[in-house]
Amino acid sequence: MKRVTCKTKLTPDKDHGRSLTQFSVPAALTLDPSTAHQRLILSDDCTIVAYGNLHPQPLQDSPKRFDVEVSVLGSEAFSSGVHYWEVVVAEKTQWVIGLAHEAASRKGSIQIQPSRGFYCIVMHDGNQYSACTEPWTRLNVRDKLDKVGVFLDYDQGLLIFYNADDMSWLYTFREKFPGKLCSYFSPGQSHANGKNVQPLRINTVRI
Repeated sequence: MKRVTCKTKLTPDKDHGRSLTQFSVPAALTLDPSTAHQRLILSDDCTIVAYGNLHPQPLQDSPKRFDVEVSVLGSEAFSSGVHYWEVVVAEKTQWVIGLAHEAASRKGSIQIQPSRGFYCIVMHDGNQYSACTEPWTRLNVRDKLDKVGVFLDYDQGLLIFYNADDMSWLYTFREKFPGKLCSYFSPGQSHANGKNVQPLRINTVRI
């Protein structure tokens, strides 16, 4: 995949203590339809995912596809380098975003936590945010998030989440990643009362 260089200055990770001023971003990060749960609807360009309230789509099952968790992976697996992308989460009451090991289980009910190969943050209970650690770590978020930035430095074992509107720090995972990683997205279930019907959208970083 083509890489571009972004000069945007990020607020330093308060624990890591260094300024992230230059990094590569996926030129066109997209979702992988072969991994998507049957109730998820993807846009034609595979950059938007929403939960569909209709019956599950008649999609062929495979080891790649999530069958219980309403989730989908990104199409590119990362095994080195520095990467950044953004996800629009505005007007939602539930979602999970982050990274997953390419080899992580996609069948049955899954515990979204590092020991299972998932490094994510979650919005839950309408207005709460947590890192999916063991146990969960509550995040100090004053205003509702509209857009989340995800920064991966694979070789340094760093995964950092930001409020992409002001680049304020949200949470950092420090791990020795054992294999290829894919971006992970779950828009959560939508409800008949109209809650959580908005999709997740990958925000193309333009420079």
